[in-house]
Amino acid sequence: MNRSIIFMAIVLTLIGIGGIVVWQIVMSSDPTSHVSTSAPAPQKFDTAGGQEMRPRWKTDEGEGDEAEN
Repeated sequence: MNRSIIFMAIVLTLIGIGGIVVWQIVMSSDPTSHVSTSAPAPQKFDTAGGQEMRPRWKTDEGEGDEAEN
């Protein structure tokens, strides 16, 4: 009785491990399974026109001048 229970447990464990291995092999070869993990396409923004660029410092001060504290 004890030997048959241990034998059945070993057989069921081997069947389970074999099923998991086969399942992983089948799922990794399916090309549609990895579609959702790819990065989304970058968005396109219209950069034509827009606001005029101006320096943040005053025109009488240079970029390298130290700010007054």
